[in-house]
Amino acid sequence: MTGTMTSRQRVLRAIRREPTDCIPAAPFMYDLAAEATGMPIIEYCTEADSLARAQLALHEILGQDVISIGSDNYYIAEGFGCRTARSEDELPTLQTPAVESLEDVYRLRVPDPLTQGRMPIMIEAIRQVRQAVGDRVAIRCPGTGPFALASYFIGTQQWLLEVGLADAGFEDERLPAIHHALDLASDALIAFGLACWQAGADIIQCGDSLSSCDVISPHAYQRFAMPYQHKIFRAWRRSGITGSLLHICGNSTRVLPNYRDTEPDLIEIDNMVDLGFARQAIGDDVALVGNVHTVTELLQGTPETVRAAAERCIEQAGDTGFLLGSGCLVPRRTPLENVRALVAAAHEHRCG
Repeated sequence: MTGTMTSRQRVLRAIRREPTDCIPAAPFMYDLAAEATGMPIIEYCTEADSLARAQLALHEILGQDVISIGSDNYYIAEGFGCRTARSEDELPTLQTPAVESLEDVYRLRVPDPLTQGRMPIMIEAIRQVRQAVGDRVAIRCPGTGPFALASYFIGTQQWLLEVGLADAGFEDERLPAIHHALDLASDALIAFGLACWQAGADIIQCGDSLSSCDVISPHAYQRFAMPYQHKIFRAWRRSGITGSLLHICGNSTRVLPNYRDTEPDLIEIDNMVDLGFARQAIGDDVALVGNVHTVTELLQGTPETVRAAAERCIEQAGDTGFLLGSGCLVPRRTPLENVRALVAAAHEHRCG
């Protein structure tokens, strides 16, 4: 049972690191909504009405404080000319990059979020959900980060090779092209995030998990990802956005202060990181969300183990400037009773 605030009030106050009546419940959920409503994945990913309807139905079941709009990683990339493979039951995957080589990225142009790729689908779904819930519930938009998005221009494997060579000192002609690609990706996300904000989203995401220290070195992160994430958050803040979120999967323990220095309003902490250490490393000036384990607790656990994990998270992070959520995206076939347990654990924790 929740307290005296609406879900949206609770979330916005937590992001501002102000006292709340209870802990906001913010599990990160996309295609679980399709699974819970029996909707084909391809319909969920390609039709705004269906995406909005599935997420509203999931909220009706769970009562969480944040509704997450999104599906896969390629809705912006398609606006650059990337082609995706789609099937009835699987999320879209990258089929053909936008260009054949790194040198070709100079031919690319930043797409219009209102007309290109599947960005208009996401924006319209946000608009529909906002209209349905009014001011009662917070909305989180998708947002592929600059390092990941740039990788889709030439294919992720080739991108990581080019970045690795540049970081090792083999820069020659590739370094300017890498930075040009990152600028293009950043500008695209800035425009998309602003359009999502104007459509009614409260949490504007920069999800850049390819820049995880499980994939690239801290030095490469600091050189090729961090400056562009910072560019995005600064641009959003100048535009009046007050709910920016940095999401990077994996073990980020070594670069948590760098995450703080990108200047987001909210950082999502994956379950591979000790949440208490993250709070110490990041400090109290940035709100945190996380970090119940998506597999061992939510997918494979029980309501009892989820509650235990939730209580651990709250104890480690504190009850101010914290949203209880999943470490990453909740798997599609997660038992709903496990997510209900996460929501209940958050709402039953009285703050203050």
